[in-house]
Amino acid sequence: MPDPNIRYNPDLPLTVDEFTEWNARELARHSVTRRSALKTISAGAGALTAAQFGLANAAFAAGGGVAGRSGVVVSGRHLSFIPESFGLRESGMALTAQLVSKTGSLPKRLRAFVDVGDRHGHYGRRVEADIVHLVGQYAIPNGPVGSQFYLKAKIHGLRPDEVYHYRVRLSDGTRTGDAHFATAPLHRIGKRHHHDVPKPFTFTAFADVGTNNAPTDPQYAWGNDPATVTANNGVWARGVFDDNYYSTTDPVAGTGGTDLTPAVTMTNLMKTQRPVFTLLAGDICYADPGGSGLPADNTMPTPVGKNAYNPYVWDVFLNQIEPQAAYTPWMFATGNHDMEPLYGGTKFLGDSPKHGYASHEKRLDLPNNGPKTCPSVYSFVYGNVAVISVDANDLSAEIQTNTGYSDGAQLHWLKRTLKKWRTDPDVAPGIDFVVAFFHHCAYSTTNNHASDGGVRDVLDPLFSKYQVDLVVQGHNHLMERTDPIKYGKRTKAAPDHSTVHPKVDGVTYICVGSGGRPRYPFRPAPSAANPAPPGVVPSGPQALAEGQRYRGYQPPGGANVTENNTENVLNSYVWSKEGTAVNSSGYPAGTKVPETVDWSQVRYDNYAFIAIDVDPAPHGKHTTFRIRTLADALPGSNQRYTEIDRITLKRRAGFGSIRHPHH
Repeated sequence: MPDPNIRYNPDLPLTVDEFTEWNARELARHSVTRRSALKTISAGAGALTAAQFGLANAAFAAGGGVAGRSGVVVSGRHLSFIPESFGLRESGMALTAQLVSKTGSLPKRLRAFVDVGDRHGHYGRRVEADIVHLVGQYAIPNGPVGSQFYLKAKIHGLRPDEVYHYRVRLSDGTRTGDAHFATAPLHRIGKRHHHDVPKPFTFTAFADVGTNNAPTDPQYAWGNDPATVTANNGVWARGVFDDNYYSTTDPVAGTGGTDLTPAVTMTNLMKTQRPVFTLLAGDICYADPGGSGLPADNTMPTPVGKNAYNPYVWDVFLNQIEPQAAYTPWMFATGNHDMEPLYGGTKFLGDSPKHGYASHEKRLDLPNNGPKTCPSVYSFVYGNVAVISVDANDLSAEIQTNTGYSDGAQLHWLKRTLKKWRTDPDVAPGIDFVVAFFHHCAYSTTNNHASDGGVRDVLDPLFSKYQVDLVVQGHNHLMERTDPIKYGKRTKAAPDHSTVHPKVDGVTYICVGSGGRPRYPFRPAPSAANPAPPGVVPSGPQALAEGQRYRGYQPPGGANVTENNTENVLNSYVWSKEGTAVNSSGYPAGTKVPETVDWSQVRYDNYAFIAIDVDPAPHGKHTTFRIRTLADALPGSNQRYTEIDRITLKRRAGFGSIRHPHH
């Protein structure tokens, strides 16, 4: 709690109850429009405002920004594709950025524009951006007041496969440095456009990223304890609103490790792959470190039924990714740490909207071609690859805060979209590979979360039926790749350097929750606490703790002496909705059901991302989809990153359609 003898801002109420009542009156009294924004309720909190401006101004200056008259800077720029109608010879791009001022409020009648052109300094076209104000619906007990401004622009009518330069400009003279982006190539549609073959391209993917820096906030440091404020120089305590609670024994991020800031490094390393876009499969910045979508409360310890929350973690994250995301579209899925009730609630809380993503619609560039009630569910096509974002929170058996919130709308849309991609004669010939990305794992053997039966039961049959090629998952803080799976069964072993034929072999699932958040272990040795299914008696390697399994890995003590590094794991588990109850933390959760698996082909329990190289081909020729796993600063490698796994998916170009879907 704040020191009762200090009124940090004499113009604001002192107690939480007074603050909540006052905040509600302010929200009711002022309308928020795109040009006249509610005067920020933290305008008088000088220390907080100065800290946030300092962060944004540093990023603005580093990007070549030029300040205007009113002391407003632009930071955290990030791009997203605008999915256009299939086959149109034009493209689109969305841009979102943050507006941060020295005072915490924006000047009246401030306008924002995006200047677009074909080369640096030659823009020629001006697109006006909306300015939106994001404020919390209540005061966070013992926490900062959320008040942030964003500009949002959509740039339509762009030529496919072209490079465009842009800058953001405000009506007060503020302007960012130059940035650029490339639009997606023209979609090939069947034999009649066999000559429109996109050039080879690469995209990257990871999840569970977070930040290696915490927001600076001298007024609201953890617990508002003056000693803590002084000791941390105004930074929230280590590991509360950043990733820096790494174990001292972590060989990468721990004491004496090879990379102490893997979340930052992952983003920077992806640039070396020159990706055309990046997928982030949920748990984006961890403004909500609790991850269960419960109301915000920064009291320490966190009360039952509440989660800590700090909206300014988003500022740190968006500035962290700006050097990449201002040039390359970042496409986000939502994870359990992305449910933020401060802005509208979740299904479990009975609020509206029923998902906790109201803030994402203002902070991010989420395409809006999915079901109307599911903001983070959408699709896009790049070249011969179709990508679909799924909200696993709607399906989860493990964390059921949002389970079923879409009332079936998401599943209905998924079925319709996948069927169109694989059966519509005007669409299917142009799509060779289908990628789905979402958060909770359908298939994983990690100790902390393992597999989610709610996700698996819904998506596995659907993905098998419509021949999804790759599924990118997060949630488990490590990397794990399965063998190809069809209707819940492994079809073949696919070790490093294998070639997989998805049309016959099935779906490959990869967990890349290895984006920077402190790592999780794999399963310990079978025991009463970690049982194999009834009747299964572990023997040989399966009687040992689950170990890593990747190119070049040498188990301590020799193969299968101290750990199980085979693909067979007898004591994994899958979450079930049976036995669901509200747990001690205050949210509904399912139960663990032991299972044996034979599909865990590659396992790495530190920090990594995947790079996918796509080589399109003329109609009837073989097209390939090569998946490389790149590990960050692998101990002993003396390299920035090391390739630890590679497989190639192969299809016949233009023959992705399914005539008679079965099952």
